[in-house]
Amino acid sequence: MRGLSILLCLMLSGTAAIAQNTKILTAWNSMKQNYNDLEKAKEAIDAAAIHPKTQDRAKTWYLRGNCYHKQYQSTNAKFKNLDPNPLKEAYLSYVMAKNLDTKHTYDDIEFKLALIGTEIFNKASAEFEQKKFRKALESFEMVMDIGALPWINKVDTGAVFYAAIAADQAGLYDKALSYYARTIDLKISGSDVYHYVAEVLMAKGDTVQAIKSYKDGIIDYPDDNGYLYIMLINHYLRREEPEKVAEYVEPAVKKYPKNASLWNVYGLAFEGTDQPKAVTGFINAIGQDSTFFEPFYNLGTLYYNQGVDANSVAMVIPLEKKAEYNSAITRRNEFFEMALPYYERAVDIDSNSGDLLIALKEIYIRLQMPEKLADVTMLIDELR
Repeated sequence: MRGLSILLCLMLSGTAAIAQNTKILTAWNSMKQNYNDLEKAKEAIDAAAIHPKTQDRAKTWYLRGNCYHKQYQSTNAKFKNLDPNPLKEAYLSYVMAKNLDTKHTYDDIEFKLALIGTEIFNKASAEFEQKKFRKALESFEMVMDIGALPWINKVDTGAVFYAAIAADQAGLYDKALSYYARTIDLKISGSDVYHYVAEVLMAKGDTVQAIKSYKDGIIDYPDDNGYLYIMLINHYLRREEPEKVAEYVEPAVKKYPKNASLWNVYGLAFEGTDQPKAVTGFINAIGQDSTFFEPFYNLGTLYYNQGVDANSVAMVIPLEKKAEYNSAITRRNEFFEMALPYYERAVDIDSNSGDLLIALKEIYIRLQMPEKLADVTMLIDELR
């Protein structure tokens, strides 16, 4: 009886193995074009993948990879939706098959993985366009994982870069910084990435490191960093640090000589330390854009303030020093006359600046221009 029991056990074991082999055969046949029953194939191959008799066979996982890949590529909605992420399952199955394939039977696995990597990248791009940033990040990371496989060993630089942006957009700042750092190491994104890093650091409240990122970008890309200069200039403008603005605006205007806004900032940066440079900045800004209010107003104000200073000097000169007084008044009027055309052009562009109109009124009074005084007074009254 004991011998019979052993024989029965062996027979049952053999029957189980045959059953699982049948599952594999069922999956294989069901995927054929003339059958094309991916639902049946999936059911059979999933069962084989978890059964002790077949779960360690390369063939099981190879066929499972084929099955899930066919699901993804199918135009039949019934098959396409059998799994929420068939490309991921196909990728994982092929990796298992490759690891188990000690006899190198399936030499097309590397090709299949490369193809799946491309398809996952396209899927990630679509998810990104749909603003599904976390899903896109997961997909781009999968592309990187495929590239990192020892049989492929190829970095998909696009996946690294877009993974960083997807993580950034998803608010996963630490992960974004990690991937941005990789793009910098790989030198695949130019100077723009330093701006992206700085923005993430600003969002995290780390202004010091953000500014360092801009400066690092300028060092690493000396011929391609105009935008980084502009960001540094804006930062120091907000902090009211004109000496820092001056440090970065000079190289910036060399890179963007036709940028009126930069020339205007150039003028402002040197307004208190180097008047000729300030005038050059405002004049160049006007030359680039004759409808730009700011440089007209700023240049007019530069001369107007000098006129006010000259008038203050005249007011403290003793009456008996008439020649000295007249010289100071003449000097005041010269500055006001220099300011006048720029102020008048500024008013033509925008007549809603109260400070401008009041300054212009003062000039008309001092230069004894009653008709224009009446006009500017009317404009001031309209603002009240």
